[in-house]
Amino acid sequence: MKKMMKLMMVLVSMLMVACGSPKEEEKTYVVGTAPNFVPFEYMEGDEIVGFDMDLLKEIEKESGLKFKVVGMDFSGLLPALQTKKIDLIVAGMSITEDRKKNVNFTHPYFNVSQVIMVGEGSKDIGKESDIAGGKIGVVLGTTSDNIAEDLSKKLDGVEVEKYNKLHEAVLSLQAEKIDMIILDYQQAIKTVEKNEGLKLAAYTLQSEEYAIAIGKDDVELLEKINKALDKILGSEKYDELIKTYIEKK
Repeated sequence: MKKMMKLMMVLVSMLMVACGSPKEEEKTYVVGTAPNFVPFEYMEGDEIVGFDMDLLKEIEKESGLKFKVVGMDFSGLLPALQTKKIDLIVAGMSITEDRKKNVNFTHPYFNVSQVIMVGEGSKDIGKESDIAGGKIGVVLGTTSDNIAEDLSKKLDGVEVEKYNKLHEAVLSLQAEKIDMIILDYQQAIKTVEKNEGLKLAAYTLQSEEYAIAIGKDDVELLEKINKALDKILGSEKYDELIKTYIEKK
């Protein structure tokens, strides 16, 4: 009987080695996003949808990884990643030197410009000095926030008003509580389309690249996602995402 038990234990051990660790294979990675960033991530009923969410599904197919998406304010994403409440950020996040000190970024998957949105009756902003004396609205924790802070130090009379969500800033702009909003170009285009009385200023601030943010110690996950992105970028599926979310009017 004892010999039989030992034999069974050996067989079970061999089977576990052959199959690998089930915990590793079944791990579901928690993805943090801020679902108020049209067309990249936004709510459609109870579901978070958008360019980034469809890109995430393609990464799942290519890598075999499993993801669970949770929504939160953009300003809470990096703290959540650093405290390991989430495993990665997919939220139209721009690569910056400051962020790279605390997280790793994948290969970039989208290029974007920072622009200025104003009311239709406002004077146009054609150069940086035209921003002087204005009150700028931004979403807290974004690169737009950083740009606005830099402008407030460089130009006379510039004030910065910070919001947790873009629609709060839009309401303030429409009520003339602020003079302009700094935001990403694609988001600005969609916002102008959906809100009467808004337009884009002629002046463009800077170009940036979006990437997925991952914890500094999660090198294996970074490598797997980069391999998947390398296959997706430039593919027909990626072109479909561009046509569906970026070029669609």
